Amino acid sequence: MNELDAKIIRILLKDGRTGYDEIAKECGASKNKVWKRCLSMRKKGIIEGATIQVNFGHLGYDALATLLINVEAQQIEQVMEFIKKLKEVRAHRQYFSVYNVRAVATLSNLNELDHVKQVIKQKLPTMALKDYIWTGVKNIPENLNLTDTLKDTTESNQGNPSKACLVPDEGITIDQVDNQIIKKLTLDGRASFTKIAKEIGLSTDTVVKRYHRLRKNGTIKVSIQINPNKIGYKSILDFNIAFTTPGVLSDTVVESLAKIPDIIIITKTSGDYDLQVTAMIKDIPESFTIQDQIARICGITKIEVSSRKIPDKWPTPQQYISTF
Repeated sequence: MNELDAKIIRILLKDGRTGYDEIAKECGASKNKVWKRCLSMRKKGIIEGATIQVNFGHLGYDALATLLINVEAQQIEQVMEFIKKLKEVRAHRQYFSVYNVRAVATLSNLNELDHVKQVIKQKLPTMALKDYIWTGVKNIPENLNLTDTLKDTTESNQGNPSKACLVPDEGITIDQVDNQIIKKLTLDGRASFTKIAKEIGLSTDTVVKRYHRLRKNGTIKVSIQINPNKIGYKSILDFNIAFTTPGVLSDTVVESLAKIPDIIIITKTSGDYDLQVTAMIKDIPESFTIQDQIARICGITKIEVSSRKIPDKWPTPQQYISTF
């Protein structure tokens, strides 16, 4: 992957509906050259499609929570299959961690968390279970170090137009038509507005206006999807981090983490840990480098690290949109 390819991917991870003209202008290349590079990356399987990040608060959900589950190794597949059937719960198998299953639950209200935990404890052979409520998210897929020459990521982390609230915004109303558009863009974030309009029985103009409203008010953000395996990424690392003063995080700490290449999600949480930090890595030396950079941040008292497999399409559909 050359530097032009990397710039194109970062732009499209930040806004997956950016046109070739705008990409060309930002990259200092011709529109035709940008189009050819995108076509080449699609043929190679590097660019796999497009989807959206979503503000679940605007869709009527009160909270998101991470569930860390410890089960016997021979029970993992059974547990994964069961959790997949639970509404609004996503599960990942973890490695090198006491908690070998990580699940994210989207909750209509906090009482649902107790219900989900009870179901898991009653139906599954769990040995331990922890939960953390999300209080804020910084989702920065464009922070990938695609060419191993990314010197300063501050520019790619600024100017995100989709800043949202983690709690429902009473001033924003999402109706059935909005939900239909969201579902279509989840499947294909770059689908033409004309196609979407035809499929849901609306005018193209109505779909365009609805899309721009959803984007402007921070309900959705389009991102392309790539196959990280095609460009050398091997696994995902999740760091649970606790600080000296529980629950107190400065903007400086978050921005320091966001400047570390290949850190892609920073989640503020309540519970035993103050942050969950997700990074995508290419090799073992890089994992040590990222851990060392995180450990140098002042005030950290505890770090718990686990790894998991990278999906063939990333970002996965309907990740949580940035809230800070």
